[in-house]
Amino acid sequence: MTFKEAEKILVSRQDYIKKDGFGRVWACLGKLGNPQQRLKTVHVTGTNGKGSVCALYEAAARAAGLKTGLFTSPHLLNMTERIQVGGACISEEAFAALFAEVFAAGPDLSFFELLTCMAFLHFDRERTDLAVIEVGIGGGYDTTNVLGKPELSVITSVDLDHVKFLGGTIAEIAAQKAGIIKPGGICLAPLLPAEARVEISREAELRAAQCHFFAPAFEIADRDWEKSRLLLRHRKTGELYPYGIMGEGQVSNATLAWEGLEILRGLGWPISRAHVSAGFASVRWPARFQALRAGAEFGKALFVIDGAHNEEAARAFAATWRGSPFARRPAALVLGMLQDKERSGILELLAPLAAKFILTKPDSPRAADPCALADEMAAIRPDAEIEVQEDITAALAAAAPGGTAAVVGSFYLAGSALKILGGQREGPC
Repeated sequence: MTFKEAEKILVSRQDYIKKDGFGRVWACLGKLGNPQQRLKTVHVTGTNGKGSVCALYEAAARAAGLKTGLFTSPHLLNMTERIQVGGACISEEAFAALFAEVFAAGPDLSFFELLTCMAFLHFDRERTDLAVIEVGIGGGYDTTNVLGKPELSVITSVDLDHVKFLGGTIAEIAAQKAGIIKPGGICLAPLLPAEARVEISREAELRAAQCHFFAPAFEIADRDWEKSRLLLRHRKTGELYPYGIMGEGQVSNATLAWEGLEILRGLGWPISRAHVSAGFASVRWPARFQALRAGAEFGKALFVIDGAHNEEAARAFAATWRGSPFARRPAALVLGMLQDKERSGILELLAPLAAKFILTKPDSPRAADPCALADEMAAIRPDAEIEVQEDITAALAAAAPGGTAAVVGSFYLAGSALKILGGQREGPC
């Protein structure tokens, strides 16, 4: 089987709906020798920040000389990004061979179920010391939750997203995410809203697990906007840490990594603070307020690429944008979303940020109609210049003449923009 053949089958299964819990996944993993039972893992869930936190844990562990696995979603440029060992994406050839084996063991599995089983099998065979696993949606009912007790269960944030599946209140969503807490395990989270903390604490108590909520350990000392880098200062020690991801929300993400790695050290993992510092400096995670200077065909305009796709992420993007030098320049905003998103709140948050909006269509069968988005944006900002360009390349070209633009609303759109603008060199692999 070729990589393209494997990819085609996977894509055809993106809309599969699970009807029997983990039964089919357990059956598949059983045929594969239950690789998930042999993995040492950090399991990460949350509305936003999951990918950045996963990248931080992986980078620090790799700096310590450990052999790392990393399973994340979605991908930006290539499906192989989702399964990494030692900071390198699985090859297309290995991906195809792994898919063929897992598909034979679980021909009735969905897109994400297949990928999860592939990752667990790959990490087991590669004998990873520590695998960092990102939840797909929610927690308790997510396919990744077939894992045994992880070293840490991390909840990065709780806000409204995927309400059709997770519930319409913060408490309901928190209860779903708390489902990754295992009996006798260790859970950590930021200082979440009270209704979220209650649910997470209750679940931890029921499972006799430790539960830690952490206030920010860092503050932002400096920003390099065009290189998408931060300089963090530890609030207690005053020590400075170069940091490879941009965004105001990275203070919380860095705290969860720092505190969790302190806990791991206490459990005997050989990850020193120097290794954490090296991980912070080396980590890269594209499409998180990533500045990219385009080529001559786009007038060498500066684009800021961000996958903000829900209200919490849009709120964080807007806060970072307002504090940036880009907000003081004439700028255009390229926006595309998926149709299952609660888009009115997102549009309200993004509407004040620019005078020109280009609505486009992400490369997904679930893409929202850009004409409908344009109508909604026009109702919010009747004074703005609004146009529709369904073709993403045309949308980027329409945004470029002002010299500064942002691309937001979907990781599918962010991935396409990176590919078109030459951002592959900033990709994860």
